[in-house]
Amino acid sequence: MLRDIDLRLLEIFCCVYEKKSLTEATKCLHASQSTLSFHIKNLEKQVGQKLFYRKGKSLVPTTIADRLYDYAKELMDFKLRLIEDIGRYSGKRGGLVRIGASSIPGNHILPELVGKFMEDYRGNVSVELVIGDSIDVYARVLRGELDFGIVGYLPEKGRVESMQFYEDRIWAVANPELEERTYHLEELKEVPLVIREEGSGTRRKVEEVLMRYGVSIKDMNIVATVGSNEAIKGILRYVVGFSFLSEYAVRKDNFLVKLRIANFEPVTRRFYLIRDRSRPVPIIAQELIEFLILNSKTMF
Repeated sequence: MLRDIDLRLLEIFCCVYEKKSLTEATKCLHASQSTLSFHIKNLEKQVGQKLFYRKGKSLVPTTIADRLYDYAKELMDFKLRLIEDIGRYSGKRGGLVRIGASSIPGNHILPELVGKFMEDYRGNVSVELVIGDSIDVYARVLRGELDFGIVGYLPEKGRVESMQFYEDRIWAVANPELEERTYHLEELKEVPLVIREEGSGTRRKVEEVLMRYGVSIKDMNIVATVGSNEAIKGILRYVVGFSFLSEYAVRKDNFLVKLRIANFEPVTRRFYLIRDRSRPVPIIAQELIEFLILNSKTMF
């Protein structure tokens, strides 16, 4: 019968569970794989159940691990709130904030804002910024792996608390060899298209707008599907084709040109700041959220 459990082992377990890899977990826990493996085996002895199975280089959680993770995350969140609360009464402000962001806010908007916020705390705050596609960030916020996220697409509005953040415009951009003429949407079906992956908020928004014009992305001449805006820009240096990219992504680009499309305006969209409505946000994360909202009205 389980009588006690080591909270430090649960902290290690949470990281290994989220990373699904001992190799990746070493980066956030700053311990060797052998040490982490030893701790996981000790936890398995305490629980009396197998927690992971190895599949190639990845670790697959067992059913009991899934259940344990839910409780362990609650304990870790409680620990963070406790440390922060005691810190407030002792006059020390700070802590860890875990943020997720899709590629545009993660690469072009948040770094400067987060840097200014951290400067105010003079080393008392630590930030983990995870950059992924909108669907991945949304899911990780719901799983409690992130305190909040900023995304360009909301898969489901009801499950999270969301507020509008920055506005963005998505332009049709192309290799300079396509600059000379104006295209109709039907003609673009023959032109090579480099597009973001399916979980991308940029792609979702573009697909939504094209459908209003009666055009499906599946009818386009897609020659490459990639996971980053930088990859798209790199490919279009050699492929005489086009893509749809955020204004932030092309702001400092001196190679690509805006593609002229008859009766087609740049796509406007919003980024959303999201958090799990059922999970309390740590005090320091709430302060960062308030800082971002305030500055979103004054910057850019």
